[in-house]
Amino acid sequence: MHKLPDKMSRGWKRHADAFNDLREYAGKTRPIPAHGYRETVNGTMPPPLPAEILPQFTPLLMTGENPILNISPGYVYGAWHDNAASDSSATISPAADFPEIQAAVIEPKISTTLLTANPRPGISITYPGNTYFFLKLTWKAYRSAVQGSRMEGEFEIKPDIPANTGSDSSTGDAHTHTIAAGVTVEETSDPGVQLNIDVINYILSAAVFISQVDQAPPTETELITYIPAGYISLDANGEITTFGDDDGWRWFLQGAITAHRPPHFASGFATGIDRTEPIAPTAAETYTLPGQETDA
Repeated sequence: MHKLPDKMSRGWKRHADAFNDLREYAGKTRPIPAHGYRETVNGTMPPPLPAEILPQFTPLLMTGENPILNISPGYVYGAWHDNAASDSSATISPAADFPEIQAAVIEPKISTTLLTANPRPGISITYPGNTYFFLKLTWKAYRSAVQGSRMEGEFEIKPDIPANTGSDSSTGDAHTHTIAAGVTVEETSDPGVQLNIDVINYILSAAVFISQVDQAPPTETELITYIPAGYISLDANGEITTFGDDDGWRWFLQGAITAHRPPHFASGFATGIDRTEPIAPTAAETYTLPGQETDA
């Protein structure tokens, strides 16, 4: 409760006595504080302010002589597989195709420091000029056969694989081959078509915020992808400057992120294939970040 008022010494005695009795009662019993005030050993204290909760990945930008970007803590959801401990998609996993966890939680870092660390990590910004921020996602892979048992039935598969039955015919006319009983088929011959297909699944391994001064997005790989987080343009004084129709500062992330890398289907043969799979991504040449269309 608030500070007690002074005793009443004037006015009608009946009123003064009643007021002073009530005052004495309030001083002894300390009833429930009004309006959120609390009685403490230091006296009557106002109600505490509610804790400020920032949305995940909120940017905290400090400009000037030493511009730096801090990012409020946030989380990335991705699949988790215990056996996906490989940095190569060529590793065969005998385990199930489905991961143990579909939405495991990964906390991103800046360099090697978690966003929740104290003191908070920050990204130094180069000026004058533009700085681009990305969330770098690192993946691990595990590979398994799509079908591990024999399949029977009618299939319309048009393979581009010769049967190697020993025919030297160049006319392409219909013909048949008879294999006598007890004849051993040579290793160079194939009594049919064998089709092996592997599926490569990916799980999220790590997430790190990075920055660069080049406007072109980083080149992705099979096991590394990037999420554009934002960009900023600073002048010679380290303050935000505009260019074209842009305001010089944009941030694309807010809230938790769910990351997913689609599975890739590749040949199940170790040799005799005409290319290495999966095929590595190439650099994006025509992509432009929103707001960068007028940036010289």
